[in-house]
Amino acid sequence: MTNKTCKECPWRVKNNHNDMIVGFSKKMDKPHNCHMKTEGKELWNTTEKTKCNGRKEYEKNRDTRGTQQETTGNV
Repeated sequence: MTNKTCKECPWRVKNNHNDMIVGFSKKMDKPHNCHMKTEGKELWNTTEKTKCNGRKEYEKNRDTRGTQQETTGNV
């Protein structure tokens, strides 16, 4: 199983529809399924097996960066 994003990944391909998916996912801190694995159905009822790799990458980067307060200290 590959960890690369698919060619239609909303985290990779920018358009109004994909931007809404990514924006909602970030705002609500809610992962979503890869639409290629679930054929566009059940976007928000995720399992680890069908979770979007773009979202996984975002979570990994977010978790390793830390919060703004942690990285800037008492500036």
